[in-house]
Amino acid sequence: MRSVTRGVVLGAIVVMVIGGSVPASAKAPLKETFTDEGWFTLPDIGCGGFTLTEVMDHEAITVTTFFNMAGDPVKVATRANFFGTITNPATGDTFRDHASFTETIDVPKGTTTVNGISYHYIVGGQGQVYAEIGHKVMVTSTGEVIFQGGQDDLASDPDLMSLCDSMV
Repeated sequence: MRSVTRGVVLGAIVVMVIGGSVPASAKAPLKETFTDEGWFTLPDIGCGGFTLTEVMDHEAITVTTFFNMAGDPVKVATRANFFGTITNPATGDTFRDHASFTETIDVPKGTTTVNGISYHYIVGGQGQVYAEIGHKVMVTSTGEVIFQGGQDDLASDPDLMSLCDSMV
């Protein structure tokens, strides 16, 4: 039993000596948290005879930046959770806006990947009227979509004008 204990102790010492002499591979990630700043609140949407407006109910965002050994950023991961209410002031009709997604920028590759629910609107009595849900990879500098898996109403209606039709 003593030889087993002695072996474990010697092994632990070797791990500490070797582990202590290996330099860190990179600067520690920088984690920033933002609450209720309105990053993802929609601008007003003009619908001809009326305008849709949004009020942010709650927003929680965490941005984590990862660095290489030289201290340069190599990845920026943004985790967002947003709750809002969209209103047609002319009628008082409302519907919820809830987005929950992760956006990851791979700096060396020059790509941005979005996973989750970016847009998802459900209007009472009509069901889902607009959605961008799934996995999308884009060229960061141009926004060109390289891959889209999932529903993407944003591609065909980038100005969200179909929301106007749902609130008539």
